[in-house]
Amino acid sequence: MIALGLLTASACCHAAWNLLVKKTSQTGPAFVWLCGLVTLPLSVALLIWSGLRGSLGSAWWSGLVSMLLHTTYAVTLQKAYGAGEFSTVYPVSRGVAPVLVTVAAIPWQGWPAAKAWGGVVLVVCGVLVMDGLRRYRRMALGLGLGLAVATCTAAYTLWDGFAMTSLGANLVPYLAIANVAQIVVLSTILAPRRGELRAVLGHWRQAIPIAILTPASYGLVLLALSFASVGTVAIGRTLNVVVGAVAGLVVLRERLSLTRIAGLTTVVAGVLIVTT
Repeated sequence: MIALGLLTASACCHAAWNLLVKKTSQTGPAFVWLCGLVTLPLSVALLIWSGLRGSLGSAWWSGLVSMLLHTTYAVTLQKAYGAGEFSTVYPVSRGVAPVLVTVAAIPWQGWPAAKAWGGVVLVVCGVLVMDGLRRYRRMALGLGLGLAVATCTAAYTLWDGFAMTSLGANLVPYLAIANVAQIVVLSTILAPRRGELRAVLGHWRQAIPIAILTPASYGLVLLALSFASVGTVAIGRTLNVVVGAVAGLVVLRERLSLTRIAGLTTVVAGVLIVTT
């Protein structure tokens, strides 16, 4: 139940920053760089504090790997929202990821229990039913983009789960190192495009809430890994779909049909089966 509570709070933060990304006009790596820049002073301070306490451990190198995976995810997500609809990309990316994680984790976590597979099936069915199968066929672009984002999500979920549970990485320096390294890498890549960097600085107001909500959302997920397996957490994160759909209804004025309600209910049932 602790993991479920953490994942519910994470879902609220995650849906909020995804909506903000969708509403912003910035869709490239420069905006990802700006969001990291906002929290850079705090990340540097946390790294110094962790270093003085001697709590870096394996966080320094495992955080670098996490940074590469999360940066790929962030850029892919922005490109996906720039080309596809939020109501298609978001549920597909969130619904498919737990299936990929569950299958990929079999070699070291063993074959999942029947309850886990039942939850996965309900989650996937709920996601597909939300907007109707025909709607997804008509929106092949959004479906493809959602699958690309789901693959990125599965990759960083598996690695972060391994880092937290097997390597014993400390949460605070782990997140801080990933953010500092992301700034260094993106600054190097974007250095020849200084005009683009100067232009994106004008969008700092849009970046601030995203920069705060993004690490808050994922920090809660990493905490949940202390109370549940990576497969369970991946399935539980599908609660993001439910919160995202509600946010889409309230903020974007998207229609909430009976079919979508049925799909959302099915997703929640699948998550509850696995996490309780």
